[in-house]
Amino acid sequence: MSREFGWDKASIGLAYSGVALISGFAGLALGRALDRLGARLLLSTGSLITGASLLLLAHVHRLLEFDLLWTLGIGIGSALTFYPVTMTVVANWFDRRRARAFAVLTFMGAFSSTLTYPIAGALIARLGWRDALMILGIVQLVVAFPLHALLVRRHPEDMGLFPDGAATAGPSTPQSGVRFASAMRSSRFWFPTVAIALAYFASTAVLLEHVAYLIARGYAPTFAATLVGLFGLAYLPGRWFVAWSGERIPFSVLFAVAFTIEACGIGLLIAAPTLPGVVAYVCTFGAAYGATFPLRGALMAERFGRRSYGTILAAQGVPIGIVSALGPIVVGRLIDVSGYGVALGSCIAALLAAAVIIILPSGRPAHHRVDRTFYRSG
Repeated sequence: MSREFGWDKASIGLAYSGVALISGFAGLALGRALDRLGARLLLSTGSLITGASLLLLAHVHRLLEFDLLWTLGIGIGSALTFYPVTMTVVANWFDRRRARAFAVLTFMGAFSSTLTYPIAGALIARLGWRDALMILGIVQLVVAFPLHALLVRRHPEDMGLFPDGAATAGPSTPQSGVRFASAMRSSRFWFPTVAIALAYFASTAVLLEHVAYLIARGYAPTFAATLVGLFGLAYLPGRWFVAWSGERIPFSVLFAVAFTIEACGIGLLIAAPTLPGVVAYVCTFGAAYGATFPLRGALMAERFGRRSYGTILAAQGVPIGIVSALGPIVVGRLIDVSGYGVALGSCIAALLAAAVIIILPSGRPAHHRVDRTFYRSG
C-alpha cells in the first residue's frame, strides 16, 4: 500500500496507533459489560465488525479512508475479540490451573501468525492486497463469528459447574477478588501496567516494522513475510514455558526475563541482519514476546481475582493502549529521520526499563485483604 499510494511510514503507523488507542478506550467502556454479561455478545459483535471492516478496507483509495476504517473498525473489533476478553473467560473457568489455561489459550492463538503471515504474503503476491483483505474478512464472518456465537459461556456457575471442573465450589467464585476502585489505587496494578505499556511500545513498533526492515536489507517481500511468519512457532516455546513454570516462578520475574530476552532479540536483528541472525531474532524475540500474553492474564488474575477481572484488565488496557499507540508513530518517525538503528535502539531501551519496573516491590497482595472483607460481609 505504501508503494501503491506513496504513503510514508508514520502515516501508515498512525492507523495502527489508532487501533491501540481505540481498543484500549473501548475496552474500558466494555469492561463492566464483560463482567456482568459475559463474553459471548462481545466476541460475536467484534467478529462481525472486524469482518466488515476488512471487506471495506479492500476498497480504500485515500489515506483518510484507510486510517478511519483501520482505527475505528479494526480498533473496536480488536477491543471486542482480543485477549482481554478471552482471558476473562479463562479467568472465570479456571483457578488452580489458570496459568496453564492462559498458556494453552495463547499457545493456540500463536498459530494464527504461523498461518496468516505466509498466507497473507502469498495472497498479496498472487491476488493483490485488496483481494487478500476480502478473503480475510470473509474468514472472520464464516469462521470466527459462528464459533463465538455458539460456544462461549460466561461463568461455569451459570451451568451448575465450578472452576477447573471441580466437584464443589472452591475459594474462586464470581464475587471473590478485588473491587475495581481498590485495584485502581494499588501499586500492584500500576507497576505492571507501566512496565507492560513500555514493553508494548517497543513490541508494537517492531512487529509493524520488521518486514519493512528486512525488505530494506534486501529480502524479497514474500520471503520476509514468510520468515517472520515463523513468529507463530516462535511464540510456542515461551508459552509452553509459562505453562510449566507458572506454578514455580513468580510471574513478575518471568515478565522481567521475557522483556530482557525481547531486547536481546532486537539487538540480534540490528547487529546481524543475515539469515541466521534473523532466524535468531525470530526465535528469541518471538518466544519472549509470546510469553508476555499468558503472563499478563495470569499475573492480573493472581493479584485481583474474578470479581472485577474484566473491568480491571480493560482499565489496564487504556494506558497500555496509549503508550503502545506511540510506538509506531515515534519509531516510524525515527526511521524516517534517523534510520532503523536509532529507532530499534529506542525499543531496546524501553524493554530494559520495563524489565526493571515489573519487579519493583509493590506491597502485600491486595486480594488477600479484600477476600477477607468479602467473606466477613458474606
